[in-house]
Amino acid sequence: MSRPLRLAYLSLETPRPGQASQTHIDEIMAGLRRCGWQVELFATSGGGASARSSLFHRLLGYARTQGALGKRLREFDAVFIRSHFMALPLTLWARWHKIPVVHEINGTPADIGVTYRWLKPFAPFFSWLYRTQYREAAHLLAVTPGLVDWAKTFAGHDRVSLVSNGANTDLFKPDGPPSPVEGQYVVFVGGLVAWHGIGTMLAALKEPDWPADLRLVIVGDGIERDKVEGALSDQRLLWLGRQPYDDVPAIVRGAKASLCVIENQDGRSASGVAPLKLFEAMACGIPVIASDLPFQADMVRNANAGLIVPMANPLAIASALRTLAEDADNARILGQNGASYVAREASWHQRAREINHILRGTLPSDKPVETLADAP
Repeated sequence: MSRPLRLAYLSLETPRPGQASQTHIDEIMAGLRRCGWQVELFATSGGGASARSSLFHRLLGYARTQGALGKRLREFDAVFIRSHFMALPLTLWARWHKIPVVHEINGTPADIGVTYRWLKPFAPFFSWLYRTQYREAAHLLAVTPGLVDWAKTFAGHDRVSLVSNGANTDLFKPDGPPSPVEGQYVVFVGGLVAWHGIGTMLAALKEPDWPADLRLVIVGDGIERDKVEGALSDQRLLWLGRQPYDDVPAIVRGAKASLCVIENQDGRSASGVAPLKLFEAMACGIPVIASDLPFQADMVRNANAGLIVPMANPLAIASALRTLAEDADNARILGQNGASYVAREASWHQRAREINHILRGTLPSDKPVETLADAP
């Protein structure tokens, strides 16, 4: 007798409202439920760079969360892991019980050394932890073509597929409630982390080319909050901190442009980037200013949805904003192009169908499961 499929979703990165990880988890879970899966989240409740929690507290959270899932592992048909170096115990335990594990890869092991400089000497150990997990995986999902190629080489197999990020087009769309932020502004939404170019954005605000009547609105929090706090004497800077997910679309929609000026610290972005903020800004119908990194720059160029600037270049950012301000008609066209692209090719509905297909492909052919149509 057939039954619904059951999926355990493991995240050792603590989901926090307003952060990309929380959005990603919520959207994937919702999409897979529409595809017929019963999905249960197992996630740590503390830790992370922005929380500044102790190492002991984090390790304890990793152990407790995996222990909770490990005790119930046989209840599930598959496990979906938001890639994390400490997920090795659960990966091996699932392998022992012949339960397929799928890892979602959003970056390389180099990311750890960028966020936590003191851990860089341990890079070979972290690489071993990741590689062991990836080799045992039933399948790997990577968010950019560059990461797909990297993962195939790193893991030593071809069980790797491209499933990029997306946007909730029911929330992020050109029409909707007005922005609570008054006046003209450009927006950045995301974590305040080293590779997001926080310092570069703040430096651009001081450039002569920055339009005089344009504010910089920052939505998010993180380990580099001190840089933002130190710049708040500039009246053109508004820091809103983390905002509820449902409130973000109106803020983005009201902006003249969105900044996606990610940088390539220690090579962590060389394999490409696919930030949620990029998809969400495009979905809202506003032009994006994106740094010239693989995938995000290609997508913006192909969709003709914004302007590309060199990495870590404050003057280029300020000049791009002036270009958009001086040609409002072209800025509007760029925004419309982006909204059309996301609605057509990059909604979370689309991503859920892709993941559902891959997950079902990892299951034993003789497993009696309920067959449901893909999500609409």
